[in-house]
Amino acid sequence: GICSGREGGVTRREKMARALALAAVCVLVLLAAPSHAFLPSPIASSLPSSASLTQQRASGQASLRKSRASPLPSLTATASGSWAERAGRAVLPAALGLAVAVGAPVIAPAELSPQQQTVADAWTVVDAVYVDRTFNNQNWFEIRQNLVKRKYASSEEAHKAISEEMLKPLGDQYTRFINPQKYESLKQSITQGGNGQEVSGIGVTLAVDKQSQLVKIVDVAEGGPAEKAGLKRNTLFKEVSKVKSEPGQVTAEEIAALVRGPTGSEVTMIVSEGGADKELTVTRQKVNIKPVTGGVSGKTGWIKIKQFDTKTAELVQAEVDKQAAGGVSCRVVDLRDNAGGFFRAGVDAASIFLEAGKQEVSVVNKAGASDSFATEKDGSDTKTPLFLLVNGNTASASEIMTGALKDNKRATVVGERTFGKGVVQTVTPLSDGSGVAVTIAKYLTPSKVDINKKGIEVDSADTAGMARTRTPTFDDGSRGWVRRRVGGARCSM
Repeated sequence: GICSGREGGVTRREKMARALALAAVCVLVLLAAPSHAFLPSPIASSLPSSASLTQQRASGQASLRKSRASPLPSLTATASGSWAERAGRAVLPAALGLAVAVGAPVIAPAELSPQQQTVADAWTVVDAVYVDRTFNNQNWFEIRQNLVKRKYASSEEAHKAISEEMLKPLGDQYTRFINPQKYESLKQSITQGGNGQEVSGIGVTLAVDKQSQLVKIVDVAEGGPAEKAGLKRNTLFKEVSKVKSEPGQVTAEEIAALVRGPTGSEVTMIVSEGGADKELTVTRQKVNIKPVTGGVSGKTGWIKIKQFDTKTAELVQAEVDKQAAGGVSCRVVDLRDNAGGFFRAGVDAASIFLEAGKQEVSVVNKAGASDSFATEKDGSDTKTPLFLLVNGNTASASEIMTGALKDNKRATVVGERTFGKGVVQTVTPLSDGSGVAVTIAKYLTPSKVDINKKGIEVDSADTAGMARTRTPTFDDGSRGWVRRRVGGARCSM
């Protein structure tokens, strides 16, 4: 209808002028809304790379979700092309030819400033794979429209808009903006080892402090650089290598990456102890932190898991085999202050204590598709009474193991409610050297419980007793407490 004119009442010259003008309008409409803007984007299996973002900008592709209603028609493309593509192929050349013939200008879409482009890129990344397709019930398209059209005086102003106005309303502390300085530090930390450099740290175990929303120290390696520098448990990191930590915008993994570096190099940090800030410089050294330790006390076997890496399950299995030779009648696995690590290690460690065919965890993506993990064979110890010690710093892979053993009624969970990190993220670089971390999936326990922000309830709680209980040595008079709380005579020491 927009390209049709009425007959009669006008001269031939007027008709021609009107036709040319309307043809020019058709060209502008088609240019402003390319044919593939009417199509839903496919379900993405991974985050778009920076190269794909560049391609999207070049083609002017609009990012429209399949799972949410769009103001434009949601049509499915076919092998022969959608109606919009066919119409574009037929009408656009003719309209362009007519417009060019009479000298009508062809107006391209408005150029975005570099700051606006970064904002648009961040929105596109989150839109493609964010696990919550309601976007926390925000008007997600309106957020893009408002932020992309805004004029920014600096990159910092655009970065603040992304962090505060785009990502914060999602209500997910793990979906966050990473400024260029922090992103570069994270990238260097990851690539140093691959470049042949020996990467070291300062000998600390880290977790997020729920109260301050900063990263704190939950364990200090004996004889390590941190202990020599006087760092203690519950010390908060406020700045590392001149990268400031914003409450609720930093993770233990990020601080760990900033602390690590070439052996013998120095790392400067600002920390807070008891409310007082201080700056100190620590020399990185190779610290041998064993992820798994264990032993036997009486007839009780104990296993302390400090972190989950690619060797953890293998080390747990070795300790179980060693204890079996000693004829233990009960086992305690200590997951306190274990912030997690390698996802698969949590699954494999739980498998050691489960029979074949037991569900361990499900990973659910944005489309609701679930990838379940279940045991394929009987574990080496499916009968010995098992107790897990957990606390508020037990998180991520530790919670995967805890949930698997608790829901399958294989273990009694003792202590206090766990941290509640049941999501997985990935990080994508943006065009200006910054990055955005996005939650792409969530974990569900075998009972289909979403533990994120909730944690796992214990079967027996005693916070005061937890503070007195130490593994692996049980040398502080806590044996009686453990015996009372984790099974009485069945787990006597």
